[in-house]
Amino acid sequence: MKKRREEGGGQEWLNTYADMITLVLTFFVLLYSISNVNISKLEEIAAAMQRQLGIETTSDLEDVPQDLKYPSISEGANAPEGEGSQFNTGSGAGSQSASSLAMADMAKDIQSYFQMENLDAVVSDSENAVYIRFKNDLLFAPDSAVLQENSKSMLEALGIMLKDRQDEIMAIYINGHTAQAANSLINDRLLSSERADNVAIYLEENVGMEPKKLICRGYGKYYPIADNSTKEGREMNRRVDMIILGNEYKVSEDNIDGMETMDPLFPVDMPADMSGGQEGTAQ
Repeated sequence: MKKRREEGGGQEWLNTYADMITLVLTFFVLLYSISNVNISKLEEIAAAMQRQLGIETTSDLEDVPQDLKYPSISEGANAPEGEGSQFNTGSGAGSQSASSLAMADMAKDIQSYFQMENLDAVVSDSENAVYIRFKNDLLFAPDSAVLQENSKSMLEALGIMLKDRQDEIMAIYINGHTAQAANSLINDRLLSSERADNVAIYLEENVGMEPKKLICRGYGKYYPIADNSTKEGREMNRRVDMIILGNEYKVSEDNIDGMETMDPLFPVDMPADMSGGQEGTAQ
């Protein structure tokens, strides 16, 4: 009897062929989709991934919609009332910190006191700093480092204002200056240093200012702000400057520009436009 022939295997190759065709079709669809990728979307995805991974990018913001950009400092300063920054510095430098606002309020209070008492001093302020320039005859007699009696009440009132805000103050620089006088037997450096020291000593002993915050410097006759050949110029050069720095004060190129920089290692000095006669002078 003949052996029956086994059945099967007739159409099974079609399954393998169909699978292969499906894979080839999928591959070509993938190639087509890549060739039509949205470049802008791809860039957005790449940028988002860079931000998440903390990778810096040098791409600019030219293609970012205007309403999604952060306003610049200058835009905030020039914004209409009710928009942008709430506070502006005197130079229009955007929002101010709490320390900067506190120093601005301090300058206003000191200025108001000087005007009320009709005292010959100049008050100015910048971000996190207050500047006071005293004419010498307000504090000292000629060639003397002894505080005049009528200056002590002024220093006490000023000291109380400073002590009440002592936690907001990083340091107070007291700079003494003299004028170049012919045939003077007085050592200018010693005289200017003693004057600065005596102002600091009074604030420390009579008002209770923290000693470590009072820093004295004597410059003698070497940093005039006016012509020494005239009487008026010499009177302007005889002066005591007080620089009150807030806790957030930082030395930078911005606040060095326009300063009477006398100490290149720590350039904390008076604005160059405080020679008198400008707004803020109490006569």
